[in-house]
Amino acid sequence: MSQQTTFKIPKTNSLVAVSIYLALGLCALVYGILNIEVAFWAKLSLPFAGAIFFTFIEYVAHRYLYHSGEDYTNAENWQYTMHGVHHMHPNDKGLLAMPIFLALVLAAAFFGLFHLVMQDHAFFFWPGFLMGYAGYLYVHYSIHAHKPPNNIFGYLWKHHLLHHHIYDDKAFGVTSPLWDMVFGSMPPKKALHRKEG
Repeated sequence: MSQQTTFKIPKTNSLVAVSIYLALGLCALVYGILNIEVAFWAKLSLPFAGAIFFTFIEYVAHRYLYHSGEDYTNAENWQYTMHGVHHMHPNDKGLLAMPIFLALVLAAAFFGLFHLVMQDHAFFFWPGFLMGYAGYLYVHYSIHAHKPPNNIFGYLWKHHLLHHHIYDDKAFGVTSPLWDMVFGSMPPKKALHRKEG
């Protein structure tokens, strides 16, 4: 199995990406608050719903696109370019986020889909979704760039690093283990609660 790719995989600065998506999400939310007439409950709750929905999309894409079918570590398969290269080089900070242009195209497509389904409510749901993506990028970057904190967030480090180093068929959630619990892809409890020595 060859690990040589025929083209250079683009790298992205995760913190620049986080800043762009966070700013775009906040601007869209402020625009919605100032210009779109929807119920107060929608203005308050839909950004949170959008962020939670992002964690679902994160899980589904990670498990069913990046880890399905083809061998994602084989450089000849598309999964390698999108995700396998990150597994092969987990500490390369430039491989933690997709290229910004591609992410913005996908973000625009999601806005179009959300607007088709929920009309003006998309101006509140989509910013939450986008800020959920920014949160995902920040958590993912932090996990690969820093030591785990000695608090509840250290659990996310352990959960994701188990996916990288022991169970590549489990622990697909990065920002939350929620969907791993729902869909039965949690690593064994003993692995999650093992003390690091």
